[in-house]
Amino acid sequence: MHLLRLSPVLVYCLLLLTISSCRKEVSLEGIPPETEPPPAQIVTTGIQGRVLNEQRQPVQGATVSGGGVTATTDANGYFLLEKINGPDDATVVSVDKAGYFKGYRTLMVREGIIQYIQIELLLENQNPISGTTGGVIPFPEGTLTFPAGSILTAGDQPYGGPVTVRSIYINPENSTIADQMPGDLRGINDQNRQVFLRAFSMISTTMEDGAGNALHPDSTNPAIFRIMIPNTLASNAPTEIPLWYFNGDTGFWVQEGTATREGNDYVGNITKPGYWLCATTLPQIVLTADIKDQNGDPVPNLRVTVMTKVDFIPSFAFSAEDGIFYGKIPANNVLILTVTDNCDNVLRQQEIGPFSTAATVSNITITLPASNSLVIKGTAKDCDNANVAAGKVIINIDGLNYASTISQGSFNTTIVRCQNDPVNITLTATDNGSGKTSAMTTNASNGTITPNIVVCD
Repeated sequence: MHLLRLSPVLVYCLLLLTISSCRKEVSLEGIPPETEPPPAQIVTTGIQGRVLNEQRQPVQGATVSGGGVTATTDANGYFLLEKINGPDDATVVSVDKAGYFKGYRTLMVREGIIQYIQIELLLENQNPISGTTGGVIPFPEGTLTFPAGSILTAGDQPYGGPVTVRSIYINPENSTIADQMPGDLRGINDQNRQVFLRAFSMISTTMEDGAGNALHPDSTNPAIFRIMIPNTLASNAPTEIPLWYFNGDTGFWVQEGTATREGNDYVGNITKPGYWLCATTLPQIVLTADIKDQNGDPVPNLRVTVMTKVDFIPSFAFSAEDGIFYGKIPANNVLILTVTDNCDNVLRQQEIGPFSTAATVSNITITLPASNSLVIKGTAKDCDNANVAAGKVIINIDGLNYASTISQGSFNTTIVRCQNDPVNITLTATDNGSGKTSAMTTNASNGTITPNIVVCD
């Protein structure tokens, strides 16, 4: 799935044709822009998703962790973290796989609602240097320089042996940056306030000795990066820009100093291993958007991109199992909201905002193509033919998995397929009360199906 980058001409053409009929009822709450959000509440929730590699292929055997729960991706790159406990404002999911940089996603979550995410892992590029003499690592988008004697052990002792440096430049204009970038474009600035970030350039680096032990730069003699500013961002790139590192524990970017523009590059210091970002800041607000199909049914697992109409500064997340987009976006900007399916088809685009306070956009109606849309309205009974009070069902279709919550004997979801031929659909239901699991298989291509599962193993 790709993050849609829309040209100004295309946006305006689409808006002229559709905006007058697309603007929906908007309710505003009297909450100031959230530079200082209210204290986070710990909620119990679920997160499902896929892990992909740089070729957009599924990654099997990756370790996914979040909220005290760990899962392993299957052959389709799918995972499900159940009953995790995390802050509603910023729950962090991390992904580990040998040969790749550690992946992260930060998201806002709600009690008991399964959220979908997608993470693209970045392949490690490795280069040898000497801890004694340092070295310069060139790459197409810049350089990474380690001064002599600038590498320390985990115990902060000088290290003079061979060093393996792993690094990668990350272009914020990449079509798949929504899946690549750690976090969710929120940071904690030098005044300890939460802000929205506009990314201009990014790099990640780690280092280790010959035995695989982690090393780090000396903060008093740091590594120096020089990284390219993408051409599409150069006209807006300031001469001095805040510099941020990613905190994998909190899920936020944290401001640490500044980087300086030299020509079409940014130059700055790296004082610790990990992800580093050159980004400016904007105020932010919470947006809740309700996405439903033409029949009024919620549509989950769709990518929602909210971009400023000027400068195309993006925020992105997926609709949750109840069809709700819930996240933070730039305040005080006219915005373009775009809903995209997993086949890269634009299902809806409309202008919203500007918002200076938390906002709810109601009834974003998308017209699903009848030929490849499948609505599942099922029931789940136990061995005594009583409703399963609480549980989950995993739906496998076209090699992909989707989780749906069972509540009082019912489960409902909508799946937008990328093909329209008949296919076997396997539904595996679990009763949380009894712990029993049962599976059934049916065949369908589109329309509405009403499977009945008896959970009695």
